Amino acid sequence: MADLSWTEPESAANTANPPLYPYNNATATASGHSWEMDDTPGRERIRLQHRDGSFTEYHPGGNVVQKIVGTNFFIVAKDNNVLISGDCNITISGKANIQVDGDAFTYVKGNSDQVVSGNATVTCQKDTTITSTGMVSVIADTINLNAASGVNVNADLNVRGNILSS
Repeated sequence: MADLSWTEPESAANTANPPLYPYNNATATASGHSWEMDDTPGRERIRLQHRDGSFTEYHPGGNVVQKIVGTNFFIVAKDNNVLISGDCNITISGKANIQVDGDAFTYVKGNSDQVVSGNATVTCQKDTTITSTGMVSVIADTINLNAASGVNVNADLNVRGNILSS
């Protein structure tokens, strides 16, 4: 499996490349909030920082880093559209819960893989359909089929091994 780890990008203003006077216009409040408008050639950036460490920084080339050291709430009162033209990496160090109060649809133009290190459960309150124009393979140490009213096979049945009844 591919390594999905990533790290926070370093600011264009660091100890090796500090902002230069008179290009950097920085203001700090008495409690420690700050904002900077840095026009240092080649390292132009904008930074708004809360005294507790949360910040938004616009880097040269249009990159943006937003770091929230507390809890984040993102609320959209109507529609929301997201376009990511490159790759997207999402790392969640805790639990993830997704609730959709309407229908959910996922369309993948390429392949789709899911790797679960623990158990996996799919629960459906109504009918479940799996459709493939190719082969469907189920590979397991043991397969249990439990049906209240029957199991229907609409194809030739090829069996390797014994058919046992209990």
